[in-house]
Amino acid sequence: MLSAVTWTLALAMGLVPRPIPLTAAAVLDAPTRHVRATGRVVPGLLRTGFTQSPTFAALLARLEHSDVLVYVEEVPRLPGALEGRLLIIPPAHGFRYLRIQVALHGSPLDSIATIGHELRHAIEVAEASTVVDSEGLIALYRRIGVDHGNHLFDTLEAQQTGKQVLRELAA
Repeated sequence: MLSAVTWTLALAMGLVPRPIPLTAAAVLDAPTRHVRATGRVVPGLLRTGFTQSPTFAALLARLEHSDVLVYVEEVPRLPGALEGRLLIIPPAHGFRYLRIQVALHGSPLDSIATIGHELRHAIEVAEASTVVDSEGLIALYRRIGVDHGNHLFDTLEAQQTGKQVLRELAA
């Protein structure tokens, strides 16, 4: 097994190919894309997030290399004061399926930041290969998140990601 120093040196010398950055078409339009939009507004929000926020683009790129398929949908409202939430759907055909629901009440930039926050949660799930159902999702967030009661969880990483996306969009 090669050491981290050896891999770093090989990468710097060009012996290991660098990953090719994904284009907007590959991430947003390809039939095999891992993040898909429903509704009239969400596709434009994803495109704006990808083109104007490096953090948002990196989230989409990371999900492209996972076994998770994410459907982002706009909803008229969510329980309580939630602006977004992540739900899990049973796995099929070698993929795990997630739904991100977003209530589009704020500005488009706020909505993109909310989607970025939820995409960070999708990555948390993608990185936990044992999460395949609601019970696994709850166990994951009991371990890595903050429990706000009634199965409402959040993570510091998702909060920071949403704020970073908003800063990049506003720049």
